[in-house]
Amino acid sequence: MRFGKYANLSTHGWTESTSTQTVSIGQSAHIGVFGTPEGADLRIKVADPTICVVHEEPFNKVYAQWRHFLITGLQDGQTTLTPIADGTGSSSFGPPMTVKVVGHSAVRLVFFPGERVVGSGKNAATVGAIYVIGGHGESMPAAGGEPVARGDRGGHTVEPTPAGQYVLGPRAHVVTQSWPKSVIPWGAALRLNAHDEVEFEASPGKWHVATGPNGEVTRASMAFKHRDKLHPKLETVVQEVRNIFVDPVTHKLRKTTWDKNDFGRWGWNLLQNGHMTPYYVHTTPQDEHATDQHKAVLLANSHGCIHIPPAERDRLEKAGYLKEGTPFEVRPYSEKGPP
Repeated sequence: MRFGKYANLSTHGWTESTSTQTVSIGQSAHIGVFGTPEGADLRIKVADPTICVVHEEPFNKVYAQWRHFLITGLQDGQTTLTPIADGTGSSSFGPPMTVKVVGHSAVRLVFFPGERVVGSGKNAATVGAIYVIGGHGESMPAAGGEPVARGDRGGHTVEPTPAGQYVLGPRAHVVTQSWPKSVIPWGAALRLNAHDEVEFEASPGKWHVATGPNGEVTRASMAFKHRDKLHPKLETVVQEVRNIFVDPVTHKLRKTTWDKNDFGRWGWNLLQNGHMTPYYVHTTPQDEHATDQHKAVLLANSHGCIHIPPAERDRLEKAGYLKEGTPFEVRPYSEKGPP
């Protein structure tokens, strides 16, 4: 069995005599594997998966003795590919080939939202991964919107994250009036004022009232219910909102900082053509709290945004990938990565 080119596979960057494929960072090259043993379950082992990744392309019946793979360069360097009998971990079907990845590329992030389904029943989620192109082979799990659109509470819709080309906006504490708990920025200080209503520090030194008949969270909660065609009494909503912040037994604040914003600690808007979209890359309060308690993070689908684990957010931000101005591509749900 051997690596090679067949049919119309491009020979650009291919050296037959040394079985070497040269590919640029962020680019791909096609390779064939000839003579797979009948009934064998073949996979390609990459000696250094930070240099390149490989995934199999659809089988071509016209060339029944060939298997078709796609090599994608991730960072500058050299590694080898070896055909392996899947399940054995080490049984080689033939000699290796060499992959040389060359060039330099500005970092970009590519998200494949529909790679797999995890969990079952009501806990099932469609999860994919964000791949770093031009970095060091990094990737992280992420969950976009559900694959099929539907209506949801408060006049919102659940929808797939739209495929397309975006650019990350600046890191921000996301706030919006359309989700009552997201009126207040994550980490904002809370206090009781002289009228025993809860206030939050919207920006340094600027305090806004959250509770009571005219509180910002109260107004957002009423609007949310009205969009659901509900018409509760104002005093009922006032009490519901107050109970979020104040223990009805002790009459003290449950917490002095806000950690219930639906967009988590930080979010990056997916800008398109220089304009903001409804879609953010962000965490969730549940995942933030699970991380703080050293518990497993179970990503859930969003309403169209992209959910990421807090620890992965911190890792990619520290590495300089998750930042304002980084190109961000969303691929269709029907595709699987890496790019």
